[in-house]
Amino acid sequence: MSKNKMSGRKNANDSAYLKHLEFIQAIVARMAQSSVQTKSLLLPVVVATYGYALTQKSVSVSLLGIAAVLLFGYIDASYLRQEQAYRRLYNAVIEGTKEIPLLSLNPYCVDKVAFPVNADLNLAEDTELVSEEKSFWKKSGEAIKRWVFLDPNVWLSWSIFPFYFGFFVVGCVVLCYAATYGR
Repeated sequence: MSKNKMSGRKNANDSAYLKHLEFIQAIVARMAQSSVQTKSLLLPVVVATYGYALTQKSVSVSLLGIAAVLLFGYIDASYLRQEQAYRRLYNAVIEGTKEIPLLSLNPYCVDKVAFPVNADLNLAEDTELVSEEKSFWKKSGEAIKRWVFLDPNVWLSWSIFPFYFGFFVVGCVVLCYAATYGR
């Protein structure tokens, strides 16, 4: 497979190079649009649940609204994390500092970590191979943890934290009101 090692002097007229950048740019635009749609879908859900919880003084409906805020916030943060990964891929393709396969749309080519893999499982008694295996599982566990729980920088970004935290606080106020004055 051909590598796209450009060393900063790639011909800008190369059609494969330009197509690669177009593909990545289209994915970034899709992620950004999905983030906007997530926010716009949350608004009617929050207005309906919090409004109903206030008028009916319903604790369960206010909890449903808070759960919706948390769920939509997680989905939106996932879109932002993916968008950031594709932006790193885009920058790596332009800079040419990393070896990215030609027309690759795998954003993890930029940040990939080589995990040791043992070809022969019968050699597990060797302490070096056992430590490599533990290292593999430790690194895999950390990668899964980052994938599921996301990076704190994603949660604290200007497009996630203020928007969803505001709705979360409003939900907590509605919940307190419904619990205090409810039936």
